[in-house]
Amino acid sequence: MVTIPFLKTNLISIDIGFRNIKIVEVEVGRNNEIFIKNFGIVATPKGCIKNGAIKDVKKVTNEIRKVMGELNTRTKKAKIVMSGTNIISRIFVIDKIPGEDLNHIVRTTISQSMPIDLDAHQIDFKILKEFREDGINKVKVFVTAVLKSIIQSYIDILVDLGLKPLSVDIPANSTAKFFNREILVSESETWFKKKRYSKLSQNTFAVIDFGSETTIVNILRDKVLEFNKVILRGSSNLDEAIAANLQIEVDEAERLKKIQGFVLPDINVGDRQEIVYKSIKAVIDDIVRQIFQCFEFYEKRCYGEKVGKIYVIGGGSLLKGLREYLEEIFQVPVYPVGLLSIDGIQLNKGLDGDRLNFLINSVGISLGN
Repeated sequence: MVTIPFLKTNLISIDIGFRNIKIVEVEVGRNNEIFIKNFGIVATPKGCIKNGAIKDVKKVTNEIRKVMGELNTRTKKAKIVMSGTNIISRIFVIDKIPGEDLNHIVRTTISQSMPIDLDAHQIDFKILKEFREDGINKVKVFVTAVLKSIIQSYIDILVDLGLKPLSVDIPANSTAKFFNREILVSESETWFKKKRYSKLSQNTFAVIDFGSETTIVNILRDKVLEFNKVILRGSSNLDEAIAANLQIEVDEAERLKKIQGFVLPDINVGDRQEIVYKSIKAVIDDIVRQIFQCFEFYEKRCYGEKVGKIYVIGGGSLLKGLREYLEEIFQVPVYPVGLLSIDGIQLNKGLDGDRLNFLINSVGISLGN
């Protein structure tokens, strides 16, 4: 395939999480083909992020600058993904009143239904569906609200780095952009799961992002984001539970978690392995309970349909045994997704493909506007 250079756009995409910062240099083609030129992952300085806001811009900027130096990038255009802990999202079904401005109707609904200062927040919404019910025209709207001060803290980072800010986005949007393309899985697995779950919807699926501090539930219908919820529990809670129950340091608890995973120990194993398993299960079960609530709310309150499959992303999704447990509990196929499973994404030779699961959001934000 012959490509024309001037039809490509070079971007730096930055995803700042509570535990890690992901920096990706990408080349985006005219038809949203992605070529990952390089990437770097660095630990987020402790105490620098609180409730999604950057509390110490200088420390975060210094870490990103070091990685950019190692990547030897000269790209100046940049997009950034903010932490998801202080992003408010809601779905409203509102009456469409003839002659009334939809923006005014939505803002009025928000002011009556969401306890926020509208002037202090950046409010965005998109229409998901227009329909008629009981003789009344209605509109299903997806609304997000983020404090303007939080958005500014992310812009400050890009400016301090000497980059040209193109956008500040939320994880839900970057995930939705990423999954708005063909998702590839192995033929044998596809055949088995299609046979077992043939009656489930293929149009509605969940993308669950297992992060360090949070678990983000996204539900897409016909590849359009229709639901988003941030659960304030993540993989770090597994480490803390193991550490507390075994009375060990958190770093050692994390090491044990990675070795054993969420796998039922054999009979007659030591008490230590059983404690690790039970500690992990208690936290996972709490997260699963909240995911169930999200699915139920989406079906009953958001005019949604039953989720037919689940894709899992994020560092926490790599926990051994998690995928099988989720499949057993939810009774839907569960797929782990790496970037190489997605159509239209190429990786520069020599890059570590095993770490690509961490980059979904930083790559997703580079797609579209």
